[in-house]
Amino acid sequence: MTDIKTDSELAAHLESEIQNATGHMNSELSSQREDSMKYYLGEKFGNEIDGRSEIVTTDVRDTVEYIMPSLMRIFTTHNNIAEFEPEGPEDVQVAQQATDYCNYVFNRQNNGFKVLYDAFKDALISKTGIVKHYWEQKRELVKESYTNLTEIEYQSILANDDLEVVEHTENLEQKEQVDDFGNLVSPKIVSHDVTVMNNKVHGQVKILSVPPEEFLISRRATDIESAQFICHRVKKTVSELILEGFDPKVVDSLPSYSQSQAELNEERLARFSYDDDSVPPDEGRGANRQVWLDECYTRVDLDGDGIAELRKITKGGNTILDNVEIDYIPFSAICPLPIPHKFYGMSVADTVKDIQLIKSTIVRNILDNMYLTNNARYAVLAGQVELDDLLTSRPGGIVRMRSPNAVTPLPTPQMSGDAFNMVKYLDQIREERSGVSKMSQGLNPDVLTSHVTSGAISAATESAMQRIELIARIFAETGIKDVFRCIYQLVQRYEDRQKMVFLNNKFVPIDVSKWKDKLNCTINVGVGSGSQQTKMQTMGGIMQILNVLVQQGGMGTLVTPQNLYNAISEYISQAGYKNTDAFVSNPAMMPPPQPPQPTVEEKIAAQKGQIELQKLQLQAAELELDTKLKQQALELKKREAQVDFLIKQQELEIKKQKVDQGELEIALEATQNRPVAIGDT
Repeated sequence: MTDIKTDSELAAHLESEIQNATGHMNSELSSQREDSMKYYLGEKFGNEIDGRSEIVTTDVRDTVEYIMPSLMRIFTTHNNIAEFEPEGPEDVQVAQQATDYCNYVFNRQNNGFKVLYDAFKDALISKTGIVKHYWEQKRELVKESYTNLTEIEYQSILANDDLEVVEHTENLEQKEQVDDFGNLVSPKIVSHDVTVMNNKVHGQVKILSVPPEEFLISRRATDIESAQFICHRVKKTVSELILEGFDPKVVDSLPSYSQSQAELNEERLARFSYDDDSVPPDEGRGANRQVWLDECYTRVDLDGDGIAELRKITKGGNTILDNVEIDYIPFSAICPLPIPHKFYGMSVADTVKDIQLIKSTIVRNILDNMYLTNNARYAVLAGQVELDDLLTSRPGGIVRMRSPNAVTPLPTPQMSGDAFNMVKYLDQIREERSGVSKMSQGLNPDVLTSHVTSGAISAATESAMQRIELIARIFAETGIKDVFRCIYQLVQRYEDRQKMVFLNNKFVPIDVSKWKDKLNCTINVGVGSGSQQTKMQTMGGIMQILNVLVQQGGMGTLVTPQNLYNAISEYISQAGYKNTDAFVSNPAMMPPPQPPQPTVEEKIAAQKGQIELQKLQLQAAELELDTKLKQQALELKKREAQVDFLIKQQELEIKKQKVDQGELEIALEATQNRPVAIGDT
């Protein structure tokens, strides 16, 4: 869209995009996800008949709950969900620190287990799991009190813009003191008691799982990165919005969340329908009143240069609250059964819903047949039987009749065995579609008999796990990897101070300024090499090979202490223990070994060598001293000769001066005794 000049035009444009995305959501997609949630909760189908069985099998829920433990184990077995790879030898330490810290941010600061659990279950039930990752900066007003402050301390508080003085008491006190001259003085001392409101700012990476119905995307989108429009419907309180800096009058005019269309979404209602008839109402009042905001991410040209910029625009109702340019969209999506070139794929629930419907229908018929068999119907002659006696069924009960054949049991057809075979067939189909079987769960008694080898059991189990492992790999490559890439970028962009973080059982200084702009990221999903038991057996074999190599003298050539540590650490990790350092120590983190202590003979030899060395050093010192003395004597003689030469030069100069003076006196005397000639004046 072009020619957007005012906030009202921008709000209208965003509302049009929201309506288009909402229309897509409220079409077949929303209906499918609503049905999937109802199937997961085991709700009735709506075709029940009074007096007949209404049982609903839980195939969808059972399948999802069978898959969830495998997925969570795959992603959470290792210490680190994601690992960053160094680009060169100089990046090894940085990559390891980035790996440890980003996993710390995900697991410790944001409860990564809960984020993964919610996103995985959303994907398995509702086609897509959405994870949001962004930098959250919160302002918090904290009341603080200070007493006996000096004038300088009080002025520093007044100069701090983040502190607002709400109470102030000035105290004037005279204390007797003695000055430097011994005089008694009584100076006035001023102190201050102050109560302030501290506007503290906290920032950290925030990661959360977004409910599917709160996430809107353009129906033309195939992925998040290239989507022209995305909207996250966010619920916030009035207090939170005011702390973020929005005008209180504008915030008060926003509609409450209970009046929002997002609150009445059928998918949201289906989620609450299991144990409640309606969505809980908004109980907040005043500052705690909750409102729905449309947090829109769209590409739109607002400066008229013909290039659409990616912007984050926050809208409440028809009011634009915020409009900033951004460089990335803070969402990642996962889908268990993606359809190429399409954003929404299929969920596991989609593949099992029809089985649950058919199986429930068959089981209902079986139960109805059993009810009729145990409570058979009767044919009676009108007026010949006391109907109250017949309708009141009790052990030993009497039915009064007027004729012997007044009551005749009606035969009930027996349920065909095909019904039970059909149930087994449906279970088999469900196992083939989902990859969840009794074998993968270790519950099949047929593979646990004595004539079945452990290798066959292992192979069958691994084959049954391939479908689940594929889902895990899809989750890792399409969503979880993006989450950790964004964590890396966010901490590098916003964390500008070094801090100490407790990682690997010790405090480590984290300085993200030394990190590279970008590092490759891999996800440790633990798939591709068999089941957990198989992996442990494999690692056990590797450790045996390493032991043989060490015994045959391969230590230092074929095997290093680091190799042994890596093998033992992986084995311990596969056993389910995350803190491997509690059992073995990493050689890379150990200080260099101390040199061996010398023997007595070596000490004596060292002492003798030290004595000889000292003798040589003494001789060298004596030689050096003798050389210096000789040099000094020569220097002295040289200086004496120079002095003698200077003295002789001075004596010759004096003699020359005396001769010159004598000649001058003779000449002067001759001049004075010369006769005067005629003409002289």
